[in-house]
Amino acid sequence: MADRTKEKFGAAYTILWDFFSDSTIPTLIRDTANRQVVQYNAAMQQLTGYSPAEIPDMASWLKKLYPDENVRQKMMETVSRTKGREIFISDDEYEIIRRNGQKRYVQLSIYNIHPPDGSTPFQVVQAKDVTGRINAEEHLKNANTSLAAFANELEHRVKRRTRELKESESRLKLALEGAKEGLWTIDFVKGKMFFTNHSAEMLGYSLNDLGETSGKWDEITHPEDWPKVKKALMDHFEGRTSHYEAEYRARTKDGKWKWILGHGKVTKRDAQGNPKQAIGTHVDISKLKKTELNLRRSEERFKSLVENAPYGMLIINPDRSIAYSNPKFEEITGYLPEDLPDIDAWFRNAYPDTDLRKTVRDVWQAALKRMDRTHETEPREFGVRCKNGDVKILRITHVIIKGRKHFVCYEDVTAKANAEKALKAREQELRMKTDNLEEANIALSVLLKKREKDKEDIENNILYNVKSQLMPYIEKLENSKLTPRATTFLGILKSNLNDVVSPFSRKLSATYMQLTPREILIAKLIRDDKSTKEISGILTISESSVQFHRHNIRRKLGLVAKKMNLKSYLQSLA
Repeated sequence: MADRTKEKFGAAYTILWDFFSDSTIPTLIRDTANRQVVQYNAAMQQLTGYSPAEIPDMASWLKKLYPDENVRQKMMETVSRTKGREIFISDDEYEIIRRNGQKRYVQLSIYNIHPPDGSTPFQVVQAKDVTGRINAEEHLKNANTSLAAFANELEHRVKRRTRELKESESRLKLALEGAKEGLWTIDFVKGKMFFTNHSAEMLGYSLNDLGETSGKWDEITHPEDWPKVKKALMDHFEGRTSHYEAEYRARTKDGKWKWILGHGKVTKRDAQGNPKQAIGTHVDISKLKKTELNLRRSEERFKSLVENAPYGMLIINPDRSIAYSNPKFEEITGYLPEDLPDIDAWFRNAYPDTDLRKTVRDVWQAALKRMDRTHETEPREFGVRCKNGDVKILRITHVIIKGRKHFVCYEDVTAKANAEKALKAREQELRMKTDNLEEANIALSVLLKKREKDKEDIENNILYNVKSQLMPYIEKLENSKLTPRATTFLGILKSNLNDVVSPFSRKLSATYMQLTPREILIAKLIRDDKSTKEISGILTISESSVQFHRHNIRRKLGLVAKKMNLKSYLQSLA
């Protein structure tokens, strides 16, 4: 499945999945075209209890995790609203039902990815498990409420029933320990500090280990955190704050560190305002801090992804001030954050030509109106002046993100634009050369026709000269008294002259240039129906020589293996 998914979504998908597959953040990736879930990491499986096979698509995922129809419909609308390149991060907390029926609370982050290579878009859905935080907050809220109520009640009881103080403190300790919170009290008059069992147990100590003073607790507080804890205590003890509160690390008995949330309040002061008694709680918030750490790491990964992106990026506030520009934007344009306090400064610097600036502003305003409906604009390309004066062609895309902020992506396509321009120039050059070549072909055709005409004129001239200059004298010789032998040669001469100007002679000479002059003469006599004996007498050669030449003529004319009469073939050439 991974290979098919990689082929469908391209390299962008592979990079992201390698990033998310081992992430501790529950993540699924789905094909937004057909709503199929294509990847489902181990953290998501651990959170929901469902295997990837049980969650083939988003509808199944929502139906299983959100059995409440109203919540499920709200989630479906949230997923449907996130289109294009919008990044949707929800602060809302939704209750999901795991496969084992357990309830959990999650916050969702949704990222829609459109790869630049044109492959299939996909959607990344991440769920942050905030159950521990919500429970801790609720727990803490309840504890604080209980503590405040009890503190007020305690003060009234101290006034009315001092003797019942220990019993009240005992009930408070039992209540807080049942809620897994440690209780501490300080008696400033006696210089002692008392702890409940849970304060000691949450760090692996016994009450004897902690003693009856604050010394041990101060000692196990992390050295880096102790200064802020001490300041918070003194600010409250000296009356500068209404209560004491601090988050700090405390060392467990086995040498590890846990995060503790300390709350407290002075419940008695003397006439001079000096504290006489204080009471407070210890809460183990290690899981909550771990959740916060994971969230911070996730934010750092996202920041790293943005800062190392191959595109320039701006985030623009609703008041048109520029909230963020990534390093690639500075690399492409040369402008630093202090150069561009707002988007108007960008327009002035990037588009010095007033007409072009107006055009870009108009496109910007039109994009803002469209984004109210679509959340994203079609990419546009403009020539932008960089800080060093160079002009680059940038491909610009707008997206609306949370808080009505604008996310603008700048892709440097200068090299591509220049290549396309050079290609168009080359195509124009080739078209011109093609036109010139066609004209040359036409001229060549005219010349060839002229050559054929000249050749025909020459042949006609030769024919005219032979007939007008030679044939009259041959006819006179025929009427003269000649010997039989001379008469024969005169006939041959006349025949040869006729052949010179006849189609047979020209065709034979052009097609069969491999024949010798003697073979051509014999071929003409054969065509004229002369026998071997007659040819022998005319040429004064032996009959065997004539037979030899007849065989060579047949071989050179390709007639050896053919049942064809030589005389008939030669006469067909005429």
